[in-house]
Amino acid sequence: MSNASQRAEVPDHVRADQVFEYDYFEDPRCGAHGEDVQRGIHSLHEDAPDIFYSPLNGGYWVVTRLDHQSKILPDTEHFSNKELDIPPSNSGNVMIPLNLDPPEHLPFRMVLMRNFDQKTIRAMEPQLRKWANKLIDKVIDEGSCEFAEQVGAAYPVSIFMELMGFPLERFEEFRSIVHEFFSGVDIPRRIEIQNTIIGIVSEYFDMRRREPRDDLMSKLVQEEVHGRKLTDDELNSIGFLLFLAGLDTVANTLTFTYNHLAQHPQIQKRLAEDPASIADFVEEALRRFSIVQQPRICIKDYEFEGVQFRAGDMVACPLALAGMDERKNENPEKFDIDRENRSHLAFSVGAHTCVGNYLARMEMRIFTEEWIKRIPSFQRVQSKPPKWRTGGVMALSDVHIEWPARS
Repeated sequence: MSNASQRAEVPDHVRADQVFEYDYFEDPRCGAHGEDVQRGIHSLHEDAPDIFYSPLNGGYWVVTRLDHQSKILPDTEHFSNKELDIPPSNSGNVMIPLNLDPPEHLPFRMVLMRNFDQKTIRAMEPQLRKWANKLIDKVIDEGSCEFAEQVGAAYPVSIFMELMGFPLERFEEFRSIVHEFFSGVDIPRRIEIQNTIIGIVSEYFDMRRREPRDDLMSKLVQEEVHGRKLTDDELNSIGFLLFLAGLDTVANTLTFTYNHLAQHPQIQKRLAEDPASIADFVEEALRRFSIVQQPRICIKDYEFEGVQFRAGDMVACPLALAGMDERKNENPEKFDIDRENRSHLAFSVGAHTCVGNYLARMEMRIFTEEWIKRIPSFQRVQSKPPKWRTGGVMALSDVHIEWPARS
């Protein structure tokens, strides 16, 4: 369900030539090329102003160019992270440190950075390879699978749940929660889901206080800011953020990537013959299939590139548009492993750059190394087209692929 029906009056500070309708949740452009949502949204670069005001979804600005997003996203003087819902939910449920602005956010961000630094993530490599092969083992003899949930989600989400200390038997339950959260539900239901997630993480933090284990939740219970332990509310807010990020984002990027790879045997051949190119393959996938639309709320009147932003205005930066910006990436719709001077904002930019970006890159690289070794040639089942969604995090579902089954 879309919130497009929440049509706003165009404010007086918005010029008529700056108005252009775009539905944050179900814009028809996104499905104009089947499941290639990023190619569909790319049409905004030709059809719309570089920065425009959409009266849909409660009314908000949309920033379409990489250079403009690169200035707005880190500008915490004028644009705050305190409201990240379009339309605004005003729920009071905070995701620490994402909803905090500098300098308040830094001590809490450092809590996460200590647990997602490169040394810690590198030590996870054997476990990442183990999970990749465990999931490949489950499907390889069948000669086919539904990639999005059986593999694309199962791989990073299982790693995340194990890292956090969540029981894997709740995998389907947790995935259904995040699917609904990002599906464009109305604000009252969105807040109900937020409260459900906070209730879940609170339950597990309480368990870890009583019975610590070797997992991230146990470590977070022991973390400190400003010389004191994190409060219950702070822990639950951090857990809320990790739940949403860990259960959905890498899964979606991986699924978009493999949906494309399954339709391009020449790329499969290249990766099989030149495994050293897999790191560049991952970076191109992050550019071509960025999935997040990052909101901000304007907190101070500001003139930028001929636009009059006013305090209280919501602003969306679809990161897919940054990667598809032909001013920064020549022929952006082409998937080019050897692309020079590649530019994208898949993990955002500035103080709120995704803390998990190193883990995400490593997961995608290791999974591809193991998959291509064992299933070097596969294809999409064309009779079963995928389904797509947009909203805060874009996603594909029902991605059916097949390969020659082993005898």
